[in-house]
Amino acid sequence: MKSRIVNGLVLILPIFFNSCSDFFEIKRPQETQWTSTATFEQGLNAAYRGIQWTQMGRGYPIYHDFVPSGTARKTVTGAAGLNGDELYYRKFGERLSHLPSWWQEGYKVVTMTNLALDLDKETDGNPFKLDVNGTDYQQNYLRQVGENYFCRAYAYFNLIKIFAAPYDHSGNNNIPTIPLKTSAAYSKEDVLNEKIGTREEVYQQIINDFKKAKEILPDKFVLNSWNNVPGYEAGRGNKWAATAYLGKVYFLMGKYAEAKAEFDELIQYAESTGTYSLEEAPKEAFNKERAEVFPKESIYEFNGGYLQGAFEQRNNYVYAGMVMGLRFRDSNGDDLSNIAENGQGTVISTWNSFAIAYTAMQQMGWMKDPMNGDYTITPEAEADRRYQQVYHMLLPMPAGTPGDNIPKGSEGYTIYESFPGHAHLTTPHVYVDKFFRGETPFGRNSKFPLVRLADIYLLRAWIKWKAGDTQGAADDLNTVWNRANPSNPDKHTASNVTHESIYAEYLREMTGEGWTTDFIFGTQMEAPQGDDPLTPPVSPPYAEWKWPIPPSEEGLNPNYQSRED
Repeated sequence: MKSRIVNGLVLILPIFFNSCSDFFEIKRPQETQWTSTATFEQGLNAAYRGIQWTQMGRGYPIYHDFVPSGTARKTVTGAAGLNGDELYYRKFGERLSHLPSWWQEGYKVVTMTNLALDLDKETDGNPFKLDVNGTDYQQNYLRQVGENYFCRAYAYFNLIKIFAAPYDHSGNNNIPTIPLKTSAAYSKEDVLNEKIGTREEVYQQIINDFKKAKEILPDKFVLNSWNNVPGYEAGRGNKWAATAYLGKVYFLMGKYAEAKAEFDELIQYAESTGTYSLEEAPKEAFNKERAEVFPKESIYEFNGGYLQGAFEQRNNYVYAGMVMGLRFRDSNGDDLSNIAENGQGTVISTWNSFAIAYTAMQQMGWMKDPMNGDYTITPEAEADRRYQQVYHMLLPMPAGTPGDNIPKGSEGYTIYESFPGHAHLTTPHVYVDKFFRGETPFGRNSKFPLVRLADIYLLRAWIKWKAGDTQGAADDLNTVWNRANPSNPDKHTASNVTHESIYAEYLREMTGEGWTTDFIFGTQMEAPQGDDPLTPPVSPPYAEWKWPIPPSEEGLNPNYQSRED
């Protein structure tokens, strides 16, 4: 059997080359590492950690979507955190400080999953010589293989969306983009000559991997033996997570018929089995803090939760939520509660740098005419459960507030801009309030939906509208609308459905969840200017919408010279 190598990222290879000239002689015999499904799980856990609990996860992709989308409004006078100014002003040529880690962690996931999938191929799908009819093979090993395909596809999807321009629906996609590796590196030469995949090749690989994951993964995990722990499946891919992502990839590429087929299958399963459903209250998707408690609407989730409620201070929370959301990580509890004690009730985020853009609020129909000074919240907003439950407006600091600060526990703390960093704001702002809503003392580790069923209905609605099925589009839109507006049902009809009405519904439902730019690119609409007059709109094919590859990577691989930048 071929010897295994702990293949680090190209980014970190110079360290090894400088310190150990025969790095690739440090072998890792497979027999001493992965000897059973229990030990095979170690590599899979490392892959999930990479896509969830590093800078490729932890809310960074959500932040990268919201801030430059034209639906965010900057709330601070100085530089926004997490490279917020570069994102907000769409300075795509800038090198962002957190992206080298994003790149590194993404390719660590690719490497780990390649090692596992190489092993599967080299041993004819049974490296541990299991009984192919037995529980361990059927319910553990096969699922693990499917999860490795899922994690590899997920990593590549996140990498190419950051480091390459969006898929061109009608142009040239044979442009070199990022390294495309479907097998682990087994020599120094393998690493230094990694193939740079074209945009077409990388997207096709993502499709192939999600298809394979969908084929292998079960509807639900069956827990047994070493994995029989409630909450084990939290944050892990199953058949329907793979289906959702496959549909989303197709949608982004403009392959609408293929996307609709995936969405149809997922929605049919959800409606016929009840496994996934739209819960009555929109906030229910965001207020779970325990790994074993699953929101009915979450198809795939960021797992910041605790197994069986065990408590310890960990750092697996949606870090970027503090910069783009209302609450700080020390918030506890679903409701807005103003309790003076630290760590109790709601803690307004003093790190916040972004609210919802006024142009987006007007597009939603939730603010009357803010760009012309009328910040009146409309009756439609006041009646909408989403506005009531997962967004929150703060008023300007009252004149004469001592020290331009309203301490926690004081009157007005959750009504006004209560900290000095926002004291300059003179108009009302509406904030995303979808983070850190779990019960005390677990609030900071609240889980977060990465794909929700409502999103799938809305994307399918747009595809139906595009194909001329306006009644079908209205039906899907009303499925989402009626949950939030039970006293005013069926707003959407075959005669009033337009791209703009679907976009408005998408913003009402999905703002701050990481998918707005995918909707923009997938529908080929103009990326809006937003509130800032110096930030121009961006039209298809959005060729400049990408961030530079870390320079140390480019210096190691001569094949980068063929990449178009």
